[in-house]
Amino acid sequence: MQVEMRRVDIVTPRVLAEPVLRSVHRAGVVHLAPFDPPAGTGATIFGVEPGGGEDVARLTNRFGAAMTRLTELATLLTLTTASRTLVRAAWEYSDERLLAEIDGLASVSREAADRSADLLRLRGEADRLAGYRRIIEGLQRAIGHLPSIRGYGSTGVVVRSRYRDVIGLIREELETLTKSRCEVVSADIDVDKVAAVLIYPVRQTQEVRSMLGGRDLEDVTLPESFVGVPFDELVPRLDAEEVAIRRRAAGVEAELAGIAAEYGPRIASLRAALGDRLAEVAALAGAGVSDHLAILGGWMPAEEVPALRERLVREVGPEVLVVERPGEVAGRGTPVAYVDRPILRAFEPLVSFVALPRYGTVDPTPVVAFAFPVFVGLMVGDIGYGLILLALAVVARRLWGGRTVMQIVWPIALLAGVSTVLFGILFGEAFGDAGHVLVGLEPLWFDRAEAILPFLILAISIGVAQIAAGLILGVVNATRLRHRREAIGRVALLVGLGAGVVGLASLAEFLPAWSGQAALVALLLSLVAMTGTLGLAGPIEMMGIIGSVLSYARLMAIGLASVMLALIANRMGGLAEDVLIGFAIAAIFHVLAIVLGFFDASVQGLRLQYVEFFSKFVEPGGTRYEPFVSVLDVRGGDRTPARAAGAGGM
Repeated sequence: MQVEMRRVDIVTPRVLAEPVLRSVHRAGVVHLAPFDPPAGTGATIFGVEPGGGEDVARLTNRFGAAMTRLTELATLLTLTTASRTLVRAAWEYSDERLLAEIDGLASVSREAADRSADLLRLRGEADRLAGYRRIIEGLQRAIGHLPSIRGYGSTGVVVRSRYRDVIGLIREELETLTKSRCEVVSADIDVDKVAAVLIYPVRQTQEVRSMLGGRDLEDVTLPESFVGVPFDELVPRLDAEEVAIRRRAAGVEAELAGIAAEYGPRIASLRAALGDRLAEVAALAGAGVSDHLAILGGWMPAEEVPALRERLVREVGPEVLVVERPGEVAGRGTPVAYVDRPILRAFEPLVSFVALPRYGTVDPTPVVAFAFPVFVGLMVGDIGYGLILLALAVVARRLWGGRTVMQIVWPIALLAGVSTVLFGILFGEAFGDAGHVLVGLEPLWFDRAEAILPFLILAISIGVAQIAAGLILGVVNATRLRHRREAIGRVALLVGLGAGVVGLASLAEFLPAWSGQAALVALLLSLVAMTGTLGLAGPIEMMGIIGSVLSYARLMAIGLASVMLALIANRMGGLAEDVLIGFAIAAIFHVLAIVLGFFDASVQGLRLQYVEFFSKFVEPGGTRYEPFVSVLDVRGGDRTPARAAGAGGM
């Protein structure tokens, strides 16, 4: 259910603004909001200083510069996770102590930067040698015919295949430049690349490089130590040099890892604490100020107000006041938080997935928590399928029980599985008709494969019941929000729906004829009321109500498709002459039926909630409760019982 919220102003002497904000941050219960001067006051008394004032600007600059240095250092190192003890210690530092600790890492930053530069250079050299070696390997056959001549250098170039004519032009220019004392060997080394090696007198190296400059070439130049080495000796020399370079790079990586192991936890803790400090400065920039006072505005759970008062008095002093504004509730800016039992909590993300309901309106979570598993069970309705879902849920919980997503999925899968088993018992289905054939299982209610009309009537009846419930909740919401015309329109829609049901029952002779006449009068009166309150949209919405009710026929359609898939699986398996082959075929089709059945049932079950049910009463536009929480709270500190809407599993 939704938590009762309070609009509060935290009033403090201006000189105590920073410690008060730190205490509020540590408490982690206040959803900060832009300062709004109380009624009867104006910006001349309380206002928000442009940019937060000189003190805020100064702190922002100092903390921002320190965060930049820490971020740069963090990018150089592979940081380990900071322990909660280190984070707590850093969080309690004064501003000056925190900045001094960061300044003390200057030598570490220089060392890490030097080692990173060395590593980058070594990796570049290794990659360049590897590139040249790939060219040589691609030209290996041609290289075998080249003479081993001292005093000649080489340069590798790579061009795309469609520009291979460039190599011929380079050959001509190189022959002119060296007076034919050169050699050019080329070959395809990739699907769309051609490599060439230019061999020329060492003394003309600069002239050759100048000739190649400005062309669209990938130039692979050997280090100076390889200049003049015979071409046929390059490959083993390159291999050895590349191994040596990568060995040196591994050593530098080990040095960086050592720095990270020694200083990483400290860096991570300082960075976390500094991030919170920057958040506090940003919050302070939005506070209301006067000559002597500072005011933080926000929302918080009503039950947490006394505890916050006690905390502020204990940690800061009696000068701090927490002033409630009880009249400012149920507005569009009021954040929404929930406190639910674990099972209901799992359905909160489903409820807020489409739209977060406004504060003060009916919480649809309990209805969805009941209806969704029932709809899934009704559509799948097979004992065997339900047991398989339960088994998969248990295995998944054992493997990934600690993950947040499992804390959401587990209760939903558990309820859906139990519902599927129960409906399977009512329908007498276990892997289709296998339960009937093998153990004589009979339906306790009706056979879905044969009783199609009763199944359809059941689905439509469920639609009438849920749509009626949605309209009733819509009346409640409209009354809470003081939307009288909308409340009257919802009542008229509800009367029209009831009149339609009574009229149909009268036509089917389930009710006496006079009830049908009374239903007709009620329907006409409801149409008049709808037109008077909602305008022409009223009768149109009445037609929409009929469409919404008929939409629940999909419960029957998906359910019938599910049982038919199970029956087909059994029939396909029975066609095989070999028992094992038949069992395998049936198993494959049953797996397909399980996947499609639960997938379709989940999608259609949610669609009925979102499109047909929610549209009758949910008031969208809610603001998510996001308390001003410190990194200590995020890392496992004490949590307030109120949680942000949709934050299931926390």
